[in-house]
Amino acid sequence: MVFLRGLLTRGLLVTVPILVTFALLHWVFRVLDNVLQPVLRLAFNAVPPGAGLVGGLVVILLVGLVANTWVGRSALRALESVVFRTPLLRTIYGGTKQILEAVVAGQRMPFRRAVLVEWPRRGTYTLGFVTGEHPLPIGGTVVKVFVVSAPNPTTGFLMLVPEEETTPLPMSVDEALTPVVSGGLAGSVQAVTEVLRIRGGAHDDGEDAGGSAGGAPGGIARG
Repeated sequence: MVFLRGLLTRGLLVTVPILVTFALLHWVFRVLDNVLQPVLRLAFNAVPPGAGLVGGLVVILLVGLVANTWVGRSALRALESVVFRTPLLRTIYGGTKQILEAVVAGQRMPFRRAVLVEWPRRGTYTLGFVTGEHPLPIGGTVVKVFVVSAPNPTTGFLMLVPEEETTPLPMSVDEALTPVVSGGLAGSVQAVTEVLRIRGGAHDDGEDAGGSAGGAPGGIARG
């Protein structure tokens, strides 16, 4: 029963986002198609196939063009001030915007890969993004790690960390940005937890070896 419940949960987590995405896109293009049909009939005496898709792309481009102007930015700020004061709209609009900003920021910002850094204290990890490396004259490499501040992925702070003290993550920059800017509400941190599990196992093995030699250096002594 538990196994079937797990399969059902996993299936819902996979299919529901896909169905919701397609349903929203279908609804948007249907609305645009219904709005543009009268105009297209006047211009072409017929509605060509794919009018909704083409019309949707044109509308998105026009919105982007207007949003780049001073008037468009002012109107957007006024609209968002109303949206963010409305509980349900604030949740839907804010979450969607944060996810899209994460994807766009991952494409624009020079993030090379996602890493874990043990900070601000031992046993606590921060997810950061490598922006560059700097070799040291005495040997070794210092990694420049940018730690993103939620919900705006373009703000944060820079850390200079020895390369051996960073843990690479098996996930893309976009995948790592999504849970960060959404405060953990969106995206998956399964890869992070798996890395921590493996790291914890290796750390425990190291402590056991150290304990057999007379102590656990840098750690808590086992009773």
